[in-house]
Amino acid sequence: MSNPYGPGQGPEDAGWQPYSEPTVVGQPQFGQYPPQGPGGQPPPADPNYGAYQPYAQPAPGTWPQSGGGGPVPPAKSKKPLFIALGVAGVVVLVVILVLSLVVFTGDSDSGEPDAVVTSYLQALADGDSAEALGLMKAPASELLLTDDVLKKQQKIAAITDVKIIDTSDSGDNATVQATYMFGDRKADETFSLTKAGDDWRLDDGAVVIDISYFKDGIPGLTVFGVPVDNESKIYVFPGPVEWGTSDENFTVVDENQSEFAMSGNSYGSANSPTVDLSSTGTAAVQSAIRAYVDNCALSKETDASVDKPGCEQDVYAFDAEPASAVWTAPTDLDAVEYRVGYDDPNQVSVNGDLAWSVTYRTKPYGSLPAETKTETTTQYLYGDIDLSSDEPVFTPS
Repeated sequence: MSNPYGPGQGPEDAGWQPYSEPTVVGQPQFGQYPPQGPGGQPPPADPNYGAYQPYAQPAPGTWPQSGGGGPVPPAKSKKPLFIALGVAGVVVLVVILVLSLVVFTGDSDSGEPDAVVTSYLQALADGDSAEALGLMKAPASELLLTDDVLKKQQKIAAITDVKIIDTSDSGDNATVQATYMFGDRKADETFSLTKAGDDWRLDDGAVVIDISYFKDGIPGLTVFGVPVDNESKIYVFPGPVEWGTSDENFTVVDENQSEFAMSGNSYGSANSPTVDLSSTGTAAVQSAIRAYVDNCALSKETDASVDKPGCEQDVYAFDAEPASAVWTAPTDLDAVEYRVGYDDPNQVSVNGDLAWSVTYRTKPYGSLPAETKTETTTQYLYGDIDLSSDEPVFTPS
């Protein structure tokens, strides 16, 4: 077959080049396998020929050219990438949520207004006065703001079922509306709070009661057994108030005790107690009246005032023999009423009817001989008894 390229010429002399594969370390090039030396003889033996050569991966960022003779690297798994992206997404979401809470609810470290109100009401329910005091502005007096008093209040009417209804926050001031059961009454109260530094505090955590206008009318005034007669105002936690007295002759009556204040800024009707005689005081009054009646019964005159000054029973017997009367004292004193004094309870006013009977002799008159007569009379008893004295006595007015 004749040479198409001319005598002694090959394709390379005509500018033609065979297709060349990219050189890959460890592989023979196209047209050189098996390798040939000059004159068609094999080249000197390569000591590394036939030894394993690792596959050389393309440089980062390059991709094998089409038609390349080397093996294509296996595709990398995208699972770690998805995991990393997922974790990053969660972190971003958490950051957004935290920022949202800060923006819309304020600094969480300082305690939110609704959380302060909830904690305050829970402290009252637990009888924890120190916790409650720490969530409110300091009152002028903590005389009655103690665990002992608070637990007695909660025993009478306990706080339960607390629910926050609404919260309004404007700068350093906030209001929180809450509902809860206070004993058998349902409370719906709005609490005012002020921010001082990073902390919210209740403006009115204690109920203020002015006792100056009625304390003088109750000797030895007490609240849950604590003397308060030297106070002008008292501060108590919301709830029932148990008024009392250290004077055994009296008892305190509060007809509106169940209508107590249910928050520090609400007003109850429990600040209008009155005083009345106790059983001891009633016995002392009755004893003084009985002593008065028994003394008057010793009169020998039909007009007892003649020989018993201060005694007032009289049958107007003008014909009675002097010193002949024998009086029978009334045994029923139920018609007599007692009332403690408005300005001074120790001054007990007494009034009522006493039924007397008397037997006396008449004087002989002309041809009429003396005779014995028995008559009855009603005495209107009116006067006072001073219970502050060591031996109370009835003094007629």
